[in-house]
Amino acid sequence: MKSHTLWTRNYTTITIGTIISAIGGVGLNFALTVLIYNETSSTLLSAIFSAVIMIPNIVLPLMIGPYIDKFSRKNIIVISDMCMAALFLAVAYFTRDGYFSYIPFMLLGVLISTNGVIYGIAYESLFPELIPEGMLQKGYSISSLIYPTVNTLVLPVAAIIFDRYGVSAIFLIEGVLLSIASLFEMRIRVDESQVKIHKDNPQSFIVMVKEGISYLKEERGIWAIFVFFFFLLMAGEGVNVLLYPFFENHPVWTVTQYALLISFATGGRLFGGVMHYFIKIPSHVRFNIAAFVYFSLSIINGVLLFLGYPMMIVAQVLVGLLSINSFNIRMSSVQSYVPSAKRGRVNGIYHIMTALGSIIGRLLAGTLGEFFPFAWIALFMSMGGMVAFFMIIIKNRESVKLVYNRTI
Repeated sequence: MKSHTLWTRNYTTITIGTIISAIGGVGLNFALTVLIYNETSSTLLSAIFSAVIMIPNIVLPLMIGPYIDKFSRKNIIVISDMCMAALFLAVAYFTRDGYFSYIPFMLLGVLISTNGVIYGIAYESLFPELIPEGMLQKGYSISSLIYPTVNTLVLPVAAIIFDRYGVSAIFLIEGVLLSIASLFEMRIRVDESQVKIHKDNPQSFIVMVKEGISYLKEERGIWAIFVFFFFLLMAGEGVNVLLYPFFENHPVWTVTQYALLISFATGGRLFGGVMHYFIKIPSHVRFNIAAFVYFSLSIINGVLLFLGYPMMIVAQVLVGLLSINSFNIRMSSVQSYVPSAKRGRVNGIYHIMTALGSIIGRLLAGTLGEFFPFAWIALFMSMGGMVAFFMIIIKNRESVKLVYNRTI
């Protein structure tokens, strides 16, 4: 039976669990970043730490995708949160006296990142099953609001707790919050049909991986979207990497203005999420809106560092607003289009491609930043995203429309 409300038991439960988990996650990410730099006083060691903990995002998704399709995604999410809760409570105990060692914390970072990959793909693959029929856009609009809101509200509090009580207190709070989140997630009741499908027709790991890749080869629209987002994130992450040093080295503007600029981008995301909740986009214009968003993001990011500060604020609000449009249309369309039995493998491949795009973008922008003006690098990388838009999205628009222009 079709539900007349988004806020069913399952959707409400997963939303509460996500909020609780996000509160601790935001604080922990902040604390680890600051702790590594404060304890090492080295930008190189901080960069190595960031690079190493990204490795699971590249290596794991293709390996775990088949297992996420094979087993209960709800159970994977619950077990993942319970294991990390136990780990963080143990780490809180061992760090209560201020213990720090670079290698153990790097290994901890890899464990957190590994769990994040497993949890993230399982969550993305399960989430569409928890949204009532016909309400995917609304469902994803709420999802898109959670992290910007939590980030805005929790980060200042996390900074105070970290400053006064140290990283041990952050680990303790995250452990408790994840324990609570797992209790909520256990209340989800969902028929995970893909488990029965794979139980009735067992396949080897290699066969399942090949089947996922073959599916993408056959679905030109999905493949075009994935390839385009590799280039879009490469360009976007390149600009993001340059933004802080641009302000740090500016003769007039300050790092405080940089922080204010980021907050306006968050405001744009929040506004966009609310807009998607109340205004349903007609199915026949979803591709046109997505295409406009992709084109506009390349233009805005390309000229961003050439603008005066007031116009930069306007540009960042627009970037936040457009980014949420991009997220909502892509996620609601792709996740509802891909069969549930293949969703884990397909999401795994997407994660690999976007992680690679992000890393390449950061490295390329950082390298070029040693030799060329930041503004021209941002323009160059954004124009690369523009070329990808025309060569991939526009060239394959009929196939992409089959994915985007659907009633969801």
